[in-house]
Parts: sequence; structure tokens; C-alpha cells
Amino acid sequence: MIWIVTFIEFLIGAILHFGYDIFPSAFMAIIAPVNESIFEHLKLVLYPMLLIDIILWYRYYHKDKRLLTPMLIGIVVGMMSVVLIYYFYHYGLGIDSLIADIILLFVAILIGNKVMLVANLHHWQIDERQVIVLVLIMIILFSILTFLPPDIPIFIEKKQ
Repeated sequence: MIWIVTFIEFLIGAILHFGYDIFPSAFMAIIAPVNESIFEHLKLVLYPMLLIDIILWYRYYHKDKRLLTPMLIGIVVGMMSVVLIYYFYHYGLGIDSLIADIILLFVAILIGNKVMLVANLHHWQIDERQVIVLVLIMIILFSILTFLPPDIPIFIEKKQ
């Protein structure tokens, strides 16, 4: 099941990559990358995982609030994986490859989903209201930083 979910999230992320180019609008800018910065590409992990996790949680897990914390942990770990792995192979190893970037998206989502399962297995929990607030803060921060990015490396567009 984890492979199917990961593949679906990966496909949504891959399609979302072109969302702003096809439908340029403020809404699309919030959920899809508007440039080639690392920060903007974190949306390709955040929104597909959040969408599919909410759908699965609502449909199959009978709204069990104990799953909210593992879902949040999985999404955050998936996004952190993008940053850490990208900087390692791009700057550490000097690899600049579209294929590596595509594989990275799949691997980061897979890592996030695996960590979500581990977090659920070990019953890592915080109050569900805190999870909802943290997710909302993430979405708000991503929205603000899309339109007002600071001048630091993670927000600077990668040169083609």
C-alpha cells in the first residue's frame, strides 16, 4: 500500500510542478512552484502528501485522530529529505541532473511515508489541535514566503 500511495503522491507532485506555468494565478502560486528554488519545490511534497493523507484518513481510517501526528511528521520529514538530499548531491557531489531531481521527489515522499508508518507504529502523538495549527501555520508560511521570499539560498532560483 505504501508504494501505491507514494506513487500517487509522486504523480500529483510531478503534475503540480507545471501547475503555475499552465494556470498562472495567486492560488496556483500557493500550491505549485513559481520558480526553480528548492523552497518552491517543497510544495511538491507538502501538498500531494497532505491531500492524499487527508483523503485516506477520512475515507479508510475512520477519522482516527491518532493518525494526525504521524501524518504531520511524515510530511515534514519528506520535505526535510528534499532539502538534505538535494544539497548533498548537488553541492556535495556536484551532480546537476533532472533525473536525479525527479528521483529525489519520489524518494523524499517515500521516506516521509515510511517515517509516518514508524511514527504511527510507535504511537508518537501530540494533541490533534496542535497538529491542525501546525499544518495551518505551514500552509500560511508557504503562502507568505511564496510572495515574499527572503534572500537566502533555499529561496534563490536554481540556475538552468
